[in-house]
Amino acid sequence: MKKLFFILVLLSLSSIFIAQGGPSIRMDPILVERSVRPGDTFSYVLNVENADKFNPLILDVFVTDFVEDELGTYQLVSPGSTPYSAVKWMKVSPEKLTIPPGKTKTVEVTVSVPRGISGGLYGAVVFRIHPEGGTEEGALGETVFEFQMASFLELVIKGTAQRLEAHAVSFKVEKSKKYMFLRQKVGDNALVFTTTVLNQGNVHIFTKGLLILRTKQGRTVARMPLGGGRGVILPGAKVNLMSVLTRQLPPGDYIARAIVNYGGNRPVVAETEFSVQEAQLTTKETTAKEMARFLVEPQNLEIELRPGSFRSSVIKIINRGKETIKLTGHVLPLEFDIYGNILPESEREEKFPWVEVKPSSFTLKPGQTRRVRLLMKPPKEAKGGYYADVVFKSEEESAHSEMGSSLLIFVGDMKKAVKKGTLKLKTLDVQKNSIGMDFLFLNEGTIHLNAKVEVVLNRLHPQVILEDGRIIPPKTEKLTVATLSGENPILPGTKRIFSFMVPISLEPGEYEILARVDYGGDEPSVVKTKFTVVGGANHEK
Repeated sequence: MKKLFFILVLLSLSSIFIAQGGPSIRMDPILVERSVRPGDTFSYVLNVENADKFNPLILDVFVTDFVEDELGTYQLVSPGSTPYSAVKWMKVSPEKLTIPPGKTKTVEVTVSVPRGISGGLYGAVVFRIHPEGGTEEGALGETVFEFQMASFLELVIKGTAQRLEAHAVSFKVEKSKKYMFLRQKVGDNALVFTTTVLNQGNVHIFTKGLLILRTKQGRTVARMPLGGGRGVILPGAKVNLMSVLTRQLPPGDYIARAIVNYGGNRPVVAETEFSVQEAQLTTKETTAKEMARFLVEPQNLEIELRPGSFRSSVIKIINRGKETIKLTGHVLPLEFDIYGNILPESEREEKFPWVEVKPSSFTLKPGQTRRVRLLMKPPKEAKGGYYADVVFKSEEESAHSEMGSSLLIFVGDMKKAVKKGTLKLKTLDVQKNSIGMDFLFLNEGTIHLNAKVEVVLNRLHPQVILEDGRIIPPKTEKLTVATLSGENPILPGTKRIFSFMVPISLEPGEYEILARVDYGGDEPSVVKTKFTVVGGANHEK
């Protein structure tokens, strides 16, 4: 008997529907995301609808593991085959479903998280349909179509060591004619930029990439998003983040720079050179060899210095790849944009004046660690906070990766540093099923700040006088609480935006937003805003 397996995975939707001449099924949710603590037990429900009005549906229900391919698609694999499997701690009830025509049944999934684990756990609940069938008399064989669909669980273990580590393993520039799914949309000669990112941590990451194209002379040609799939990369997975340039570039030599933020203190940075030729507009292909993978520790180094003094500190560089690599280091001013992302080198000064790297060039064998010394000598007139970025780059033939350490230096007596900041509500956007808020924080002090913002959304119920004269006093109903911490420090004199989106449907009435930012000062900065929802519109007071 020959069996054909069909797996339908639609991660961009909230439910799955299968018809196409076979059983008609709806299932939701297809993705469950939870954050729990070790030792917790929780349950959730999956709904499965038999949309066929005439035939019953029989499903086997079981749990298994899944992995992620380079396109960002989840693929089912055998139970216990991944190092981050949650299968042994997942149970489904019932394990077999019989759904009458046009009816819906539920499956309860119970997850018991053990103690002593950290990072992320992953598992899938699979629904498999076994149609009745038999081999007809005289037939040589039988083909059985087995339809199966899955709901995926992404679990983060709170309060444990979550290791966020990602690397670019390749960076390619190719023509779109190599990609069948792109040719019909953009033709054969569009440029396709592909950065393959490996998640070498122990929990899934959310990526947001940017592609910057420059000429060899430093002129910016284009800035484009770089992404793939949901932007999620599972532990151990390599995912292609892509960007397509449809307009033709003038002949010449160019530099492509990929910047991928994933939740770590520093983004993944990869850079490659390519050329557009006069005759055929061809590109210089990058090597298939895996790019250098290395870590710099610590990623943030806080240092207190006296004016005119001399000091040295040590940082470690670790080769996390399988090849010997050569690295060079240099020091730039450390600068962030308003969202907390490190600015590209092209938007910063070329050198930080009084910090030096020794040695500035060296090689590392696979698994080897090298200690590098930082020499610092601030001028006598220096005072307050100074911020440097120690950047190390791999030396490759056509592409290189980049990593570094941020130096947070205070010259003078750190006890006299001024920590002061103000928070204000920048935008408030109430939609039918959500409310969005942007808060702007300004560092008004003399030293960097690490801010944590907490937002509370309250419903304000007014006083009510009943017909019998009784008075129901006004009350405040807490609807939701959200917190957000910045990944990178806020430097003196700079601003940072903290954005919140709460999935909630607000009925007409009075509401209040309370926001508080803690940043290490004598007292937090607090913002209070009242607004009214009238027929789905909001009116700020």
